[in-house]
Amino acid sequence: MEAEFHKDFLTYLLLFATHADFNFDEEEREYILSKVDESTFNRVNRIFEKHNDIQRIDRIRYYMEKGNYSQADAATLTSEVLKLFKADGDYSTLEQNLMIGLKRILKSYS
Repeated sequence: MEAEFHKDFLTYLLLFATHADFNFDEEEREYILSKVDESTFNRVNRIFEKHNDIQRIDRIRYYMEKGNYSQADAATLTSEVLKLFKADGDYSTLEQNLMIGLKRILKSYS
């Protein structure tokens, strides 16, 4: 269960990050699929698409709280998001701003 929970969270977090610049491209999709299997991606994406922005942030908070992540875990998750942002060769201002907010959320629960 723990590994599945982490895969779900990583998928959800990366999907959240891909929408920072309102452009979910193939490089970003492929990056996520390099981290999780397609079944997990599709299942979590269906949930993600039903959520609005507030629900998405609440879901990330839920994962952090229930997953009991450490500071090292939060740093690893932050690193994964940063790699995703750079996957398409453009680390936009919107992505940079989202990264600031995500760091705050992730650190507040670690």
